Amino acid sequence: MDKTKIKIGVVSMATLAMSGSVAGSAIAAISKSFPTTPISTIQLLSTLPGLGSLIISLIAGQMAMHISKKQLVLLGVALVTLGGLLPAFWNSSIVGLLICSIILGMGVGFVSTINPMLLSQYFEGEERSTMMGVNTGFTSLGSMVLTGVGGFLGGSNWRHLYWIFAVGIIVFLLVLFCLPNDKVEASSNDGKTSKPKASTWAVIKSLSPSVYLIYLVVFLLGIAFTAYMANLSIVVAQKHMGGTAMTGMINAVGTMGGIIAGLGFKYLRKVTKPNTLAAGFVFLIITLAVTYYFNNTIALMIAAVFASVAMVTVMSTAPFMLSMVSAPQQIPVVMSVFAFVNGLSSAIAPKLISWCHVPAGAPSFVFAGIISAVVVVVLVATRFEKKVESGQLLADAPAK
Repeated sequence: MDKTKIKIGVVSMATLAMSGSVAGSAIAAISKSFPTTPISTIQLLSTLPGLGSLIISLIAGQMAMHISKKQLVLLGVALVTLGGLLPAFWNSSIVGLLICSIILGMGVGFVSTINPMLLSQYFEGEERSTMMGVNTGFTSLGSMVLTGVGGFLGGSNWRHLYWIFAVGIIVFLLVLFCLPNDKVEASSNDGKTSKPKASTWAVIKSLSPSVYLIYLVVFLLGIAFTAYMANLSIVVAQKHMGGTAMTGMINAVGTMGGIIAGLGFKYLRKVTKPNTLAAGFVFLIITLAVTYYFNNTIALMIAAVFASVAMVTVMSTAPFMLSMVSAPQQIPVVMSVFAFVNGLSSAIAPKLISWCHVPAGAPSFVFAGIISAVVVVVLVATRFEKKVESGQLLADAPAK
């Protein structure tokens, strides 16, 4: 088995994991083309993909027990490419744009759910932790390329932004030729060759409380981070700093920090252990504060770097910890629910913030900052991460 080719296949699909937020850099421009549509509805273009991802994540784990993971990934990449490219042609209706966002999100759902399963299947121990960091780094790289180049293409006309999704064709080919054809484990009725597979619900009921705490942390990160991404273009416009191109450039420059953090995640972990998750939320608080108070491009770019580092830190640590506090047979369902929770938080964030009567723009940053601060306090006070790192909460701890 060629590990190098596997790494190429796995990290290439990761570049599309945050493709659902690409339209976020054009929210302000798109809203001008649909003046009668509420801004909260326009914001769904960057968050509705989370709904498509949500739907798929509910079934992807179970599908992976019966269908080759490689085939599911190829389907996901194809859906991302289709849902991303269609708006370049079909863009006269906001409903059409929203439908394409859901299709795109369904593809992201397959990619983001199967990806950590492959990492857990092909890599072990510290190599798995390192690869999860590298994987998240390439997620940031993909976000930078898609958002930055997309913002540049959409600078004069937001419709041209969607041409960036042609990169999905390249990813499809890399996965096709680099990822091995995994075999599906067949269950047997005679009880001799293999045990019958447990239902998804049975596995969910058997999960430890530690798994649910990690899910909650991921959910709150999704709310806080989406509040930042969905409102950044609005804040930039309110500060009279530019439009779609400027927002895209801020995200692109900021994401460079995420790429570096991902590729050097093992060193970041050494510095932040045993409070890596909490550190991620601290980075996000810095992002929100700097963007809220400063009115110059350099400051907002620095803030965007911290935002990307925050995402890399939490989204690399969470699945790694989930694999530590779960039994091997629980991994497909655990990662499926992980993707579900992540997609749910992204999909409902704008409406949730609206239901809390928090106005769009800068006030949403304050809301996200409060959420982040609460998470930091709880994680540090309960010493949850230290217990996981020390092995107290490992799934196989009682058997030792």
